[in-house]
Amino acid sequence: MSKQEQPVWTDPETGYTRRAISPRNALLELVDVTLPPGVRVPYPASAFAFQHQQIWVLAGTLEFREGAALHLLKEGDCLMLGAPSDCVFFNPSDGPSRYLVALARR
Repeated sequence: MSKQEQPVWTDPETGYTRRAISPRNALLELVDVTLPPGVRVPYPASAFAFQHQQIWVLAGTLEFREGAALHLLKEGDCLMLGAPSDCVFFNPSDGPSRYLVALARR
């Protein structure tokens, strides 16, 4: 799918942006995310119940809370998520954080 065909969604309140890179119905879903400085995006455990996820930081810094565990990820770092738990993506820096989320169905 060409970049022009990839749907982009921007949260009007935070400026958080998601670009769906993968074609529809792909077995592996790739999402390019840009998180502005100071933005925090929480997800309930139910959002992760039926999928495996990995996060690869492309630029900047990402603080990722997975249940009680806190991960500080920097450019080039990759994290494989564990069992479903409440999670929070947070950009603690003064510049944008850009990361790729890879999702596969369980």
